[in-house]
Amino acid sequence: MYEGGGAAVDTVYVGGGTPSALSVEQWERLDDRVFSRIGRERVVEWSVECNPESFTIEKAQAYAKSGATRLTFGVQSLNARELSICGRAHGAETAIEAVCGAGASGLFRSIGVDIIYALPGQTANALDSTLSPLLSIESIKHLSAYELTIAEGTPFGRRKSALRLPPEEAVAEMYGLIGTRCAERGMARYEVSNYAAYGFESVHNKAYWSHKPYIGLGASAHSYAHPRRWGNVADVNRYISLISLGKRAIGFEESLSPWELAEEIIFLGLRHAGGIDEDGFEARTGIRLCADGRGERLLGYVDSGLLKRAGRRWVPTPNGMLFADMMARGLLG
Repeated sequence: MYEGGGAAVDTVYVGGGTPSALSVEQWERLDDRVFSRIGRERVVEWSVECNPESFTIEKAQAYAKSGATRLTFGVQSLNARELSICGRAHGAETAIEAVCGAGASGLFRSIGVDIIYALPGQTANALDSTLSPLLSIESIKHLSAYELTIAEGTPFGRRKSALRLPPEEAVAEMYGLIGTRCAERGMARYEVSNYAAYGFESVHNKAYWSHKPYIGLGASAHSYAHPRRWGNVADVNRYISLISLGKRAIGFEESLSPWELAEEIIFLGLRHAGGIDEDGFEARTGIRLCADGRGERLLGYVDSGLLKRAGRRWVPTPNGMLFADMMARGLLG
């Protein structure tokens, strides 16, 4: 996330690909060319995404030397069949070794893991065989648990009709199990898919959800400085070519209208523990949250146990987060 003209950086997030695939020498070049230009003394959180099969302690030391404070591992599962379904190269032992090694290094304030649930053929018991071992690792302070989404054009999308996906009741049971296991570990849900020990929420992710400005570097990276949002071209070779010629490597850009911003604040606000603040909503959009029948619908969600009202703030309950998109559609319809 950046502020002003891009000079002051609060958070850094290296990922959205697989940074741990870089060698130590390649990382050091990146550090010299890019990270050295950041006022590192102002950075409050610096995250690096890692895959277990390409992680080493030598790489962790290089990340820490650059200023990284947080590592997050794409574990996805500790079940061999499920890892095969996800196309992951690592096994359970490799994942545990990487996570424990990073935690034992003492180089980072926080270690996080990502998992996927609602995989074909998965049961709550199978999910628990991933959850419980991971959450027993003391250094893990953050968990991102993503429900499998089938997108058209992907290998899963092309085989969707043949996949034995868990029924809705089983998915709801898995979602509940994740919340229970995290609560037992002292980790609270602060967004639909994210859980953290107190004080270890992702500052960077919360900036996205709060519509704070950010800048993305690299192919496919996105940036936002209200009201503008833009994304870089996805093709790596084209991105390099355009940058080398001193041109903007922009694939798309748009300017958010007040109503489009209002829609995003509602959708995102109902997905995280902070909810929607009426006064902040109106100050940023010029639109009253409770106008045009939305107030009545919000009160209806309160009566249904999906929302709580805290002063001028509407906050989703744990059960309400399951219905965040439904509530948003109801408010915007």
